[in-house]
Amino acid sequence: MEVKHPAVCLPDSGRRHCLLATLAVLGSPLLTACNTPEPLLRIGSNGWPGYQFLSWAADSGVLSPQQIRLLRISSTTLAMRALSAGMLDGACLTLDEVMTSLSEGIPLKVVAVLDVSNGADAVLGGDSVTSLAQLAGKRIGVEGNAVGAVMLDALLQRAGLQHDQVMVVPLLLDQHEAAFERGDVDVLVTMEPQASRLRARGASELFSSADIPGRIVDVLAVHEQVLGRSRRAVQALVDGHFAMLQRYSREEQAGKAYMASQLGVSHAELQTIFAGMHLPGRAENQRWLTGRLDQEARNLTSVMRRAGLLPRPVTQGQLSVPDFVEGA
Repeated sequence: MEVKHPAVCLPDSGRRHCLLATLAVLGSPLLTACNTPEPLLRIGSNGWPGYQFLSWAADSGVLSPQQIRLLRISSTTLAMRALSAGMLDGACLTLDEVMTSLSEGIPLKVVAVLDVSNGADAVLGGDSVTSLAQLAGKRIGVEGNAVGAVMLDALLQRAGLQHDQVMVVPLLLDQHEAAFERGDVDVLVTMEPQASRLRARGASELFSSADIPGRIVDVLAVHEQVLGRSRRAVQALVDGHFAMLQRYSREEQAGKAYMASQLGVSHAELQTIFAGMHLPGRAENQRWLTGRLDQEARNLTSVMRRAGLLPRPVTQGQLSVPDFVEGA
């Protein structure tokens, strides 16, 4: 029988006594669970704003460096390679990146939903395109990843168009602003903070992730084996994220100061970025991880297959593990 919280240990006169030690006379496996140290939990994270609450927890000492190592990684591509090589135990990823990892044979499980895009991903038009009715025949710049594919797919559905009725121009994220301003594309599928900067220079917003609620999701995913060998560390990691969400609601200025410095943006820009994101608490996470996320993953898999982003089939199974969001 699996024990979710195998033991609680309390300090007593400089020694640590397990509350379940009295079960030793019964030969209980709970005593071993209390005394056996878990391996260090290694988690990869990049600079996306929704992941900053975990960084804040690590830098504030809420997460123990002896238990959890949060590694800043420049790109999710590198994070996925590290997961595949066994150099990471988990990572902060978009749901599409989880599906890509599954297709590559990396058995990930989602233990928390960190944020949901609610306008942070946007489709912008230049002077020649100020409404969806003008979209046919136009050049649309978009990054060749699943988030771009989801946004483009939803945009064309809303406009009543097929893919062959527009010209798709592949662009890396760091090319977005320059390509749009040069006029290389008429429409751009982009994200924050690029979207805010372009809107400030006159771009029109045609569509955003707020029009497709719940479709673009950032999650905390761990290797399936971690659920057995580092369960207490995973619980501490998830608890740390929610603790910093609560702290942010109490100490908003301190949180903004930390995150603005981490992201290299002003407080005003940070306000715009977070206005386009929804940050689910524990109760909403329970709803996500008891059905909704798995359904969104299946929908996303269909979009990714149509876009040619999943060369191998995905064996999804039960993707979500709600145990860790049920309460501190």
